[in-house]
Amino acid sequence: MRMTVFATAAVATLAVAAFLVTASAKKQEHHTQIAAQTQTNSRHTQVVTLKVPDMFCGGCEVGVKTAAQRVDGVTDVKTDSDARTAEVSYDPSKTNPDAIASAITKTSGFKVEPLTPKTKT
Repeated sequence: MRMTVFATAAVATLAVAAFLVTASAKKQEHHTQIAAQTQTNSRHTQVVTLKVPDMFCGGCEVGVKTAAQRVDGVTDVKTDSDARTAEVSYDPSKTNPDAIASAITKTSGFKVEPLTPKTKT
């Protein structure tokens, strides 16, 4: 009887260990895939600085940032009410500076004009 209990416990322990090793390997593979995808996406990211002449306070910044983030392809938005600009990172295969500026103007009411985009490194 003791031998059966011991054998059953040993088999269960081995099964749990095998499961944990498999789960860990799958998790590592998933992280590797995400890292590769992020690296590929970051190579294609561009940044455009938008001039927002009427953005003068924190509330204005929130409105501009929220409107920009709703555009498919926008990955990051940094606003500066002192400089009256918004720096928008975006995927050029999904959107462009004129579309982002137009969406911000339509959604927030702020007149926006893009300056020259640059590739993000």
